[in-house]
Amino acid sequence: MNKLIFTISLLLIGSFSAIAQDDDRQQTLFDDFNIYSSGGYGGPAVRLSAVDGQFATFFGGYGAWFFNQKFSIGGGGFGLVSNLPVPDRDRIDPNLDLHYDMGYGGFMFGYTISSNRILHLHTDVLVGGGSIEQDYEGEDDFTVTESEFFVFEPGAHLEINIAPFLRATGGITYRLVSGSDTPGIRDRDLSSMSLAISLKFGAFD
Repeated sequence: MNKLIFTISLLLIGSFSAIAQDDDRQQTLFDDFNIYSSGGYGGPAVRLSAVDGQFATFFGGYGAWFFNQKFSIGGGGFGLVSNLPVPDRDRIDPNLDLHYDMGYGGFMFGYTISSNRILHLHTDVLVGGGSIEQDYEGEDDFTVTESEFFVFEPGAHLEINIAPFLRATGGITYRLVSGSDTPGIRDRDLSSMSLAISLKFGAFD
C-alpha cells in the first residue's frame, strides 16, 4: 500500500511539474482582453413613462466612456417634469394643491452591436437610486413625505448614426423600483415601462 501511495504521489508531482513548466504565467479571466479604441459621449434624454397610473415625462442626461466600439460605462440621471397631483386622501396638507417631485439616477453600463452601421442595437442598464416626495410650488418641499428607493432600469434601443459625432436613439426601458414608502405611493406605482429617446454627442471610433 505504501509503495502504491508513493508511486501515485510521484505521478501527481510529475504532472504538476509538467503543467508548471508548460505555462508558469498566471491565467486570468481577461487574458485576451485589451482596449484598442476609446472615446466617449454624453447628451440629453427623455423618458415617457407612468407614475401612479398617470402619464409622466422624465428629462435628464447621461455620459459614458465608450471603448472597443462596444462597451460603455458611465452614469445618468432623470427628473420628473410632469405635474402629477397627489390624491386628496394622501396629501400631507389637504389645503394645498400638492404634486409629486421625483428623480433618480445611477451608474449605467451598455453594450452596442455593430456600432459602425447606420442603424444598430444598443442595450444598457441603469443601477442606482432615487427619491420621491410631495411638493408645492413656491414652498419648501414636504421632506417628511420623502422616501428613497433603489432603481434598476434595463433597456434596449435602436440607434442611428446621424454624423460622426452625433447619434440618436429610441427604445424601451423598464424602471423597477424597490423601497419607496411615500404616502399613497408603492413600489409598483413607481415601476413602469418607458419610451426612451436620447441624443449622443461624442467620439465613437
